[in-house]
Amino acid sequence: MPSWFSNVQLGFDMATSLTIVGAAVTWIIREKKQAEAEKVRGINQQVRSTSLKKVQDVLFEMEDKFSVLINETQTYENMIDNRVRKINDQLDFSRLNLAIKRDDQFLMKAIDRLQAIREELGQFYELIQVRRYSLIPLLDAIEEGDKYIGVFQQNIDEVGDAYNQVTSGNVSLLKELEAVISLLNKQFGDELIDVSDEVKKEIFQKISTDENFMQPIQSIIYDEDYFYWVQRFVPAGKEEDYLEKVVRPSKIEDKELCSEVMIHFILALIGKNHELISQVLRTASDSVMKARIECKDILISLSAISHKLVMDNNGETLEKVIAKYESEEYFGRNVTIR
Repeated sequence: MPSWFSNVQLGFDMATSLTIVGAAVTWIIREKKQAEAEKVRGINQQVRSTSLKKVQDVLFEMEDKFSVLINETQTYENMIDNRVRKINDQLDFSRLNLAIKRDDQFLMKAIDRLQAIREELGQFYELIQVRRYSLIPLLDAIEEGDKYIGVFQQNIDEVGDAYNQVTSGNVSLLKELEAVISLLNKQFGDELIDVSDEVKKEIFQKISTDENFMQPIQSIIYDEDYFYWVQRFVPAGKEEDYLEKVVRPSKIEDKELCSEVMIHFILALIGKNHELISQVLRTASDSVMKARIECKDILISLSAISHKLVMDNNGETLEKVIAKYESEEYFGRNVTIR
């Protein structure tokens, strides 16, 4: 056999061997990468499964707490809202006023309900705050976990704000108002029926010169926690001035504005004292409703996160899932109580 043929054959064999070796190496590398990818996918899936279980465990726990909270809020809201009507876009407190007048325990019952709501809302907030320590690290370990954490943390903050709003002064304001009104009715009760302008003026003079009245009145109108309600006695457009020049300074800077608010408040005490309590009770009911919705947002967000952990590749963003779940077709954020 010619030597040149042997050389060609040898070259062919070497090329074939190199091709086979190259293919083998490529296959090994590909298999290794695939195995690593499968391992990563497996780990990710395991993390998602663990996260899903934790989210659902927290969701079940919060559902139970929410149910207890709803029972308390419904008792209070029905007690107040069923006695307030809207006539020509104005709130009519006449039935609520009557309930307060007829039942000397009505106000204390309402205060007890508010305190029970505050306690349940506080427990709800405390529980979700504690659970975030185990939930957030798991969410952080998955793809786009920061979005889930952001939504979750925002909801927690909003529940905290709602809790502060419910507890910021409603109960203490009601107690202080009730004390002033009781004192007023005890001293002038018979004179407060069909009050004429002349009688109003006389009673006003007596109140404004009596420290027994003026101290608790000043305690109310100078308290920043009560400003959300007291501002109705402030002339329109002067609310910020009242805060900055009357309430917050150590020494009153606008005495004229202060006197104007004082006069409006005392005249309201004389003319419609039970309605003042009704106003605060109704304002508290609005705060309770908002707190209930904020707590419901936690459940909706946890449900949406659960959905995303199960249906990772369905193309819907977390925000879209939350919006869908808030709708009337699903959880009815603004239309259903539970």
